Parts: sequence; C-alpha cells; structure tokens
Amino acid sequence: NAVKIASAGFDIALLASPEKIAKVHTVEVAWDAEGNMSAGFDIVGKDSTQYRDVIRSTSVAAIKRSQTKKEQIDAKTEKGAGTLYDLGENRNRKIAIAVTVGAPGFVSNGAPVELTEGFLNLCFDAKPTWEAAILAALDAEANFSAI
Repeated sequence: NAVKIASAGFDIALLASPEKIAKVHTVEVAWDAEGNMSAGFDIVGKDSTQYRDVIRSTSVAAIKRSQTKKEQIDAKTEKGAGTLYDLGENRNRKIAIAVTVGAPGFVSNGAPVELTEGFLNLCFDAKPTWEAAILAALDAEANFSAI
C-alpha cells in the first residue's frame, strides 16, 4: 500500500531535472467555417524563463520608479490614476509579448508571418481581446500541466 501511495503523487525529481520542458499552449483566435482553428498564438506558462524574466524586469522598473521622487505617482489624482492604469496595461502587453513563442496560421501574402514584437503589437492594438485571451490562458495552470 505504501508503494501505491508513493506512486500516486508528484515525483519531485522532475523539479530538479536538468531538462526544463516548457509546455506550449495554443490560444486560438480565428477559426474557419467548420470551426477549426485558422490562427492562434503559442504561449509558454508562468514557470517559463520568458515569463519570469519579464516579471522581474517590469518589477525592477516599478521599484526603481517608486524610489525616485520625481517619478512618484499620486494615484489620488486623475492624472496619477491614469498613469498607474497605463503602467499596468503596459506591463500586461510586455507579458503577453514575452510569453508568445509562435503564431500558427498567421500569414502575409501567403507566407507565414515572422514572430516579432512589432507583429504582436500590431495584433494586440487591432484586437485587444487577443492579448486578453493570452493573459487569461496564462492564468490557467492546467494549460501547461504535463499529462
């Protein structure tokens, strides 16, 4: 019975594995007439290097900004509250771009589109719901759990 209990859990040796496997999840954003995906975004999850790096860089920037008197924001004012909102939206955009590792189905003149920050900004400016879908998928850990 002890063997059965041990094998039913999570093998912590996987956490120390030298090979970090970043599971990719596809966020579907366009479909054909039959309901099959025609375009989407491949993303990595919150355990990925991409996510951790962007969170660290945006957090460090926020800490530095908060410690600089000339850059401190008064959230009680309309301007200050708007600035804080814009900073949050900017951070969300950076996160969505950082975790996106592919764009299956996106083409330009019949050729697959190169995944660049400019391409992703174009997409997210035109379709803010795509950015929101990526951020929502990022929060669903089940999307990145190994089977």
